[in-house]
Amino acid sequence: MATFKFTLRKGKETSALIYINYSYGTENRIRYSTGLKIINSKNWSVKYQNVKNVNEEVNKTNINNQLNKTKTFLEGLYSDLTINRGLTVTNLLLTNELDIFFKKKTRQQNNIKHLEFLPFFKWYIEHYKINALPQTKKPLAKNTSKTYSNSYNIFKKFNDTVYTLKYDKLTLDFYDDFLKYLYNSNYSTNYIGTQIKILKTILNAAFEKDFHNNTDFKKRYFTKPTEEINNIYLTENELLKIYNADLTDYKTVIKNKTLKLTKTMLENARDLFLIGANTGLRISDFNNLSKNNIITANGIQYLNVTTTKTGANLTIPINPMVNAILKKRNGTPPQTMPEQHLNYAIKQIGSIAKINTIETKTVTKGGKKSTIKYFKYDLISSHTARRSFCTNAYKSGMPTIDIMAISGHKTEKVFYNYIKVNNIERAEKIRLNKFFTNNNLKLA
Repeated sequence: MATFKFTLRKGKETSALIYINYSYGTENRIRYSTGLKIINSKNWSVKYQNVKNVNEEVNKTNINNQLNKTKTFLEGLYSDLTINRGLTVTNLLLTNELDIFFKKKTRQQNNIKHLEFLPFFKWYIEHYKINALPQTKKPLAKNTSKTYSNSYNIFKKFNDTVYTLKYDKLTLDFYDDFLKYLYNSNYSTNYIGTQIKILKTILNAAFEKDFHNNTDFKKRYFTKPTEEINNIYLTENELLKIYNADLTDYKTVIKNKTLKLTKTMLENARDLFLIGANTGLRISDFNNLSKNNIITANGIQYLNVTTTKTGANLTIPINPMVNAILKKRNGTPPQTMPEQHLNYAIKQIGSIAKINTIETKTVTKGGKKSTIKYFKYDLISSHTARRSFCTNAYKSGMPTIDIMAISGHKTEKVFYNYIKVNNIERAEKIRLNKFFTNNNLKLA
């Protein structure tokens, strides 16, 4: 459902520009300039949403005609994007559609002419920011497009400093050269793996468009490097410590010389994090909840969320901790806050809550392994919430298929690599199965 209205932005004197205020989804909105200008703001009718019939506005007929065309366009825009084209509506997508409508730009066509590797890489990012990917039927998520842009810059730098990248050069020899270049640049093994994964995605997309016939990237040798990292999760007891952490005497802390971590920020970050740790939602979802996401069925409250990354619709039971957080906020979820601020704040809370066991983390950077010891609270981040949910839910005996339905993991193999349980913890969980507890062997 979407609504819109025209508003004015007054100029230096009496003139004013006409803007579109477009609201859609859950508390999402965009403000866009039509480029149409009236001589005097007093000649605007708020009620009828047009220019009054006065002699001073010599261009009133043309402006009102354009506004009528715009109304018709806007009335069908949201349903066209969501129903006809199956897209997730974002401000970027709306801006692009409005730019095309007002002829500020032309629509990018999918049937582009042949592009070499780097130009195609760039086109892929820009095109799929606002158009649906063939495989997912949705545009690239904001964070994903940012990751792709960072990757493009790495390939561009390699192209400019080592050798020119063309499809026929992206062979197994290139693979070896590129890995060496990345390791020498001191990137971690998993970050390098991300670059290879993205490269294979771009090459496959170009291959399907018949831009090249080089299939080296499909060979088993051309694989992404990976390394298992000791990413932490918080136990239910540690989550309870964070929930009960006393912030009464907390004094504002300054991070990065400018960011002030106030008591209010810490309280908000704590509630956001704990909602994530009790629902398994990604930060892009638990950081944007509103009252509209809370539904009631048969007297029971649930969170109903359409996920930002995959577009999946999830209905998640509200457990006692989340219910207590909502209750103290009069049924309203915590305010949205920047992810970086949340990460700083939750580390601070972890320290106050004495989540201070020593954790070791081994990472390979530049081809060299290094093991560093940390206090556990220094390793807590927004993503720890989701991992904590998955691990604690698994240990509680929740069916893996139900956890994966919320977490979005496609295979059990990937899921088991994601959760953080050791062999003993897994064996303890398995031991509770009736196969081991109900022995049917009749002993004399």
